[in-house]
Amino acid sequence: MTLFQLYFLQFSAIYIILAWAMYLPFRANQPYFGPFYSMALGAYFAAYTAVSWGWPPWLIIICAVAFCVLFSLVPAFKLAGLGGFPMLIATLALFFIVLTAARNLAMFGGRHGLFGMVPLSNTVLLSVTYAFLLVVGFVVYRLDHSYIGRALDAVHFDKNVAAAMGIDIAGVLYAFTFAGVFPEAFGFNLILYGMTILTVGGMYTMWGSIIAAPILWVFTQVLPDSLKTFGIIIYGALLIVMLLARPSGVIDRGTAAAVSRRWKSLFKGVAA
Repeated sequence: MTLFQLYFLQFSAIYIILAWAMYLPFRANQPYFGPFYSMALGAYFAAYTAVSWGWPPWLIIICAVAFCVLFSLVPAFKLAGLGGFPMLIATLALFFIVLTAARNLAMFGGRHGLFGMVPLSNTVLLSVTYAFLLVVGFVVYRLDHSYIGRALDAVHFDKNVAAAMGIDIAGVLYAFTFAGVFPEAFGFNLILYGMTILTVGGMYTMWGSIIAAPILWVFTQVLPDSLKTFGIIIYGALLIVMLLARPSGVIDRGTAAAVSRRWKSLFKGVAA
């Protein structure tokens, strides 16, 4: 397997998980940037415990997931009562607090990052990553098709619960991909990239991110070197165009329902 193939499979899954973490709060009309600082926290927790304490990968993964859940739920329940725009600003502030701490604390490697994790083999890394993807996808799907999913569309849905759903464990996988972590991986570009995946794919259905994440990742890799420095401008422009032209995204609920009906009819035809 080439490095490009590994990164394609790995980052497609990582960014799908990130987009799913944003999807449920946004579906409840709760602007929430919690998944971004949750991702950074998970990545730095994994790198620090591996490099400084020598923890084995299995223990890091378990504890990092628990750490992300804990430090995502507490701010979510405390900040969700602020309402839409204040909640957005508060979680954005938390993101930059985490990022600034990572850049300036020597224990986290400062601006150079923290490397030296025991690398996982490609097979193990991809197996762990896609196991997480399947579990997260199953949970999101079940929530989507439960009374909670139906309530997300209601104005009266509890915003505390909606925000608490935005837990992102992708940072742990990110750290193991590079056998370390560096602060520039979690800058403003990550927010713009995640929002573009969610918006282009469709922020009112979980299926759009599965299409948008790998396509947008490949797009960044095939850009000519002369245009890569303008990547953030291209993504910003794409985000604005999608919001103006098709705010529901490429795959909206109608598209997802039509595809679902088509698949069901095909399976019935094969069974008959």
